[in-house]
Amino acid sequence: MKKIFLLFVLFALNSYAQEKFEFPLNENGQIIFTEVVSSEGKTKDDLFTNSKMFFVNTYKVTQEKLKQNKEAYSVSDNQYSIMTVKVNGSDVKVKLFYTISILSKDNKYKYEIKNIFTKTEVSETPLEKMFDKTASEKAAQKPKLGETLKAYYAAINAEIGTIKSNIKSEMSKSSATKSDW
Repeated sequence: MKKIFLLFVLFALNSYAQEKFEFPLNENGQIIFTEVVSSEGKTKDDLFTNSKMFFVNTYKVTQEKLKQNKEAYSVSDNQYSIMTVKVNGSDVKVKLFYTISILSKDNKYKYEIKNIFTKTEVSETPLEKMFDKTASEKAAQKPKLGETLKAYYAAINAEIGTIKSNIKSEMSKSSATKSDW
């Protein structure tokens, strides 16, 4: 019985040791989610308008508050979402802050989600710090920390997935008209 228990413990520790927290990094080691999306038949003006509408419809931001560069056909803004993360058996509300940029060209656009950090009532942590190179090692040594990191990792990836989906949905719409503003 002791051998079975020991094998179970070793198996559990091994599964923590193998937990990898991988996010896409740029050349500076910053976590950044980016994609170039083909949008055949749409002009850069159409896509530029749709990118503004993404922020208006998703985050209820007025057009005047957006950072717009008409010459570069880019729109960006700092935003946040509220996630629920299970920490030590309790649901904790966590704000996930990020910068979204959408750059438009004829027949394609590129989005970037970067400068990502979490904020609770007691702390503010950039993702690069939370999920640094030693995160997997720390998770293997401290099972409770490992569970917390896994919960954050899952919640963050789910939220980023929702943001990407919202961008693609808004960008695929027929272009907005002036009366929509």
